[in-house]
Amino acid sequence: MIGLEAKNFDVKTTATWEEEKKGYFVTTEWPDLLPFSCPPPFGGIDRPSPEDLFLASIATCTLTTILHICDSLHTKPESLNVATSATVQYDKKTNDFIFSTITCIINIKGDGFLLERACELIPKYCIIGKNIKPNVNYDININAPP
Repeated sequence: MIGLEAKNFDVKTTATWEEEKKGYFVTTEWPDLLPFSCPPPFGGIDRPSPEDLFLASIATCTLTTILHICDSLHTKPESLNVATSATVQYDKKTNDFIFSTITCIINIKGDGFLLERACELIPKYCIIGKNIKPNVNYDININAPP
């Protein structure tokens, strides 16, 4: 990756279901209990669902990837916001739910030339986005008015 020494690393997550509709997970780098629940259509409560966490991983990976690329280009965004959305669809053929579309909207302000170069590299370097199905559709807005 741009500006990083290539090395392998392990990532681990453990999830535990504590009570009705309440679960917790811990990760390799964050040992505190983090709450989750099932999605609201299936009785979820005021906690992120696995689907929320999945989209959050795309958004945060995209954001940190942009920041890393910008750092290697010696620029810094004046502002940066990443929003993700997805459609979860029931597939009658497989009798299962799937993500049919995933969209990642990036609103970024700063040096337009360098930010455009940085954003072109997102699909190549965002480890989460490039390893999931379906592909992530990126909608990039550089220096767009609010």
